[in-house]
Amino acid sequence: MQRTGTTPRRRQHREGRWGFQRILIILIAVIGVGILLYPAAAAWSSARIHDTEISGYAESVKSLEPTAQQKLLAQTRDYNAELPAGPLRDPYSLNEKGEQEAIGSGSAAYKEIISLGPEGMMGNISIPSIKTNLPIFHGTGEDSQSKGVGHLFGSSLPAGGTSTHSVLTAHSGYVSSALFDSLKKVVTGDVFSVTVLDETIYYKVDQIKTILPEETDDLRQVKGKDYITLITCTPTGVNTHRLLVRGERIPAPVASESANQTMANNSTGPGFPWWAVIFIGTTAAAIIVTHPKGRRVRGRKHQARSS
Repeated sequence: MQRTGTTPRRRQHREGRWGFQRILIILIAVIGVGILLYPAAAAWSSARIHDTEISGYAESVKSLEPTAQQKLLAQTRDYNAELPAGPLRDPYSLNEKGEQEAIGSGSAAYKEIISLGPEGMMGNISIPSIKTNLPIFHGTGEDSQSKGVGHLFGSSLPAGGTSTHSVLTAHSGYVSSALFDSLKKVVTGDVFSVTVLDETIYYKVDQIKTILPEETDDLRQVKGKDYITLITCTPTGVNTHRLLVRGERIPAPVASESANQTMANNSTGPGFPWWAVIFIGTTAAAIIVTHPKGRRVRGRKHQARSS
């Protein structure tokens, strides 16, 4: 009697073809999920870096003698006192080549004022209402704004004081980091804080505006006021306008903590990497689903015959 069924050679050929198809399906699934999860993974990685930078800054401040801290604060306030009250330039202005200008990059003296930690930070800003805690760097060039928040050269340093107005800028829609993406969610009355050295200063949002790049009058110093304005481009990805969120200084909350402790508590950290769990789970599911059924059946039959 002639045996029917698949010959070993044909079965081997079919299994080899299915093996290639299986690998292809798994690769497509892994690449697709990887693309979808990339923004979350990049934001998590960036938040972890920011958290490390802020912790490093706090440690650098702790290592300073009190007299050294007071000297740095005095230099900062002297710098602010000597600033002219003239108009400021748009922090995202471009040069003739269409490249962003690093305003203030040529001022060595400016960059040496309060430059601590591994990355030369000026301080950090915390906006609890949008769970944002970012390092502040000198200038608004891409080297600063790719790492965190940039301080606009020509505006007051964010150390507070009467008749000061500090301008802090950060990107929105940045692929590798969530910087000021949620600044548009801030509302009037929200409170944010800026920590420089061992001092934390609190500001209450009193004005939110959307302006054209050349409209910089709202960035001027106002006699008798202590302001900080946060700026980002809007609409995200179009960047034709600027979103201005201004805060006026308020007294520190009752029983406020020291600046170093505040920095530690305000640091939201990167959180749990759920994106990694999803990626691993999807990869495992793709492997299980595409596992050849015939091989599993033959394995069970072989076990049954052996028993």
